[in-house]
Amino acid sequence: MIIAHGGNGPGSAELEMVRRMNARGVATLLFDAYEMNGFQYRGTSLFLTGTTNESRQRMIFKATLGAYDWIRQNARIDTTRLYIHGLSNGGSVALNMAAVVDPAHVRMVFSEGAPSAGIGMPDQIRVPLKMVFGKIDNYGGRTADDWMHLRTDPCVVNLPAEGAAPGTAQRCSLQVNPTAQGLSPYQWGEQLKAEGQPVEFWFYDEAAHGLLAGPIDRGMRTYGSGPTASQRFGWIGASSNAANRFVADLTKAIKASYP
Repeated sequence: MIIAHGGNGPGSAELEMVRRMNARGVATLLFDAYEMNGFQYRGTSLFLTGTTNESRQRMIFKATLGAYDWIRQNARIDTTRLYIHGLSNGGSVALNMAAVVDPAHVRMVFSEGAPSAGIGMPDQIRVPLKMVFGKIDNYGGRTADDWMHLRTDPCVVNLPAEGAAPGTAQRCSLQVNPTAQGLSPYQWGEQLKAEGQPVEFWFYDEAAHGLLAGPIDRGMRTYGSGPTASQRFGWIGASSNAANRFVADLTKAIKASYP
């Protein structure tokens, strides 16, 4: 399993995914996309609250695509049973990876807590995609019930990523229709499902943003600094029951994809 980290780099949720998958016999590859792109940021929250979703996602997508290409050339790895998981900004990267990977290599992609803003969402996917959300995921929301899976953003906050497949960012971006409103992740997924594409939604009770981030924390987050700083909702984590159900569902889906 290739793991695409979220906006603040590899953190507790990503490391817990590694631990749980390894315990169930799934090898994992977790990397720091920011450092691989030449940014040193440890000890700050810059990449969480001070940079845009699209800039973070472009770096994570570049590194994830590189990881996929590297793995396919590694003779020690069974390259017919690859999986991709991404959380938050990494979730947006993961769903974009579902449009560019070869189904001869990648069996399934898991996109967890993907926001609507960033590098856009592809028009066609090539492998089964599971869209994962906690039912109380309001991360980055302006109100307590600004749920991640239903949130839309103006097109001005989007930019396409180099190497990504064509999608919403070609019609809704900083350069194209910037004042229009984009699709929510749920709207996008339902559109693909209506076309017969292999998208499935997994929703979890007692879960916010990052099901493996620990117990639920109903905190706020400050974005930016100085007079332009804004307070947003940022509920993270899940109950132990929800986290366990999620891992059980992951394991079941992986095993069911074996020949």
